[in-house]
Amino acid sequence: MYFYEVIKECDEELLVREFLFLCDDSPDIKHTEKAIRNALMSIREMEAKTSDKKVIIIEKVISDEIFDGEFDRVYVLDTSDNKTYGLEINPWSDTLGYKVDDNSLFFYGYEKFATLVLWEITWFGYDEVTIQERVRAWNKN
Repeated sequence: MYFYEVIKECDEELLVREFLFLCDDSPDIKHTEKAIRNALMSIREMEAKTSDKKVIIIEKVISDEIFDGEFDRVYVLDTSDNKTYGLEINPWSDTLGYKVDDNSLFFYGYEKFATLVLWEITWFGYDEVTIQERVRAWNKN
């Protein structure tokens, strides 16, 4: 199964509710809700660039060198070279076309899995233009 298929299977209200639960410290939750709904609308209209070599995996991590406590690690495994990377600045159409790890999907369920991936891809903005502008700004420094 590809990530775009997971998104299609999700109940949008549950997905938005899960996402907003992660944003419990948002100064303007109504703005955040509107932003994630707009992002979902854009995502659902995109054409996925499918890849059978890239797999989205989510795993529960209990403490590491950076974070103390429990968190959900979201990453992509490139099966062609066994390298992993994050999704924060990845093109959304690419992410939509990645396969999903069956074990992760089973453990988290559709809405929670999709929420955690959306959390990652919207970390630097709720649209790709904003994200790429931030990336360009970093590269200038």
